[in-house]
Amino acid sequence: MDSPWDENPENSTHNDIEWSRISSEFTNVGYREGITAGKEAASQEGFDAGFANVGVPIGRELGLLRGTSSVVLAFLKSSADIDEKAQMLTEAQEISSQLSRVRFSDIMPRDIEAEEHAREHLEAEGIELDMNEVIADKREVEGLEDMLANLSAYNGKSKEKHARPTIDDVQCLKDRLRLLTNRLDLGIAWS
Repeated sequence: MDSPWDENPENSTHNDIEWSRISSEFTNVGYREGITAGKEAASQEGFDAGFANVGVPIGRELGLLRGTSSVVLAFLKSSADIDEKAQMLTEAQEISSQLSRVRFSDIMPRDIEAEEHAREHLEAEGIELDMNEVIADKREVEGLEDMLANLSAYNGKSKEKHARPTIDDVQCLKDRLRLLTNRLDLGIAWS
């Protein structure tokens, strides 16, 4: 019985070739798995950093503003018998309405480094990334969402087109809400 490990010169050459082929395949598979594991680890690390340093703080801030405006609005609706509170109710309704239009994508800072990194990788793979096309598609969907929101909010007043809110707009709304809560003496601690 011939064993592939016999010291026969014929088998030795065949074994060396086979060993080289298997070794090469394992090396290639190991390399690909290492690259994949490295990408996953870097992706997870990037996600964790983005989530903790960008997503959570911005989302939390926007959520707190919306929640506070809802509480102020509810408080004023239950006690809008005084003219001064009626004016504050109108202000609270406007702030709440404007905050409801803010999307995370409106106020999230652009990650230029990540965009450039993605573009480089796609180009290396022979895929051309037309950011204008991607952005245009996203804006088209957002435009449809805005149209739907305007349809439901339309109450016979003029249908003027509103620009998307910015981080500065949100800061202005926060300042207005802070003034309103201070006037009502609600004891809300602002950061």
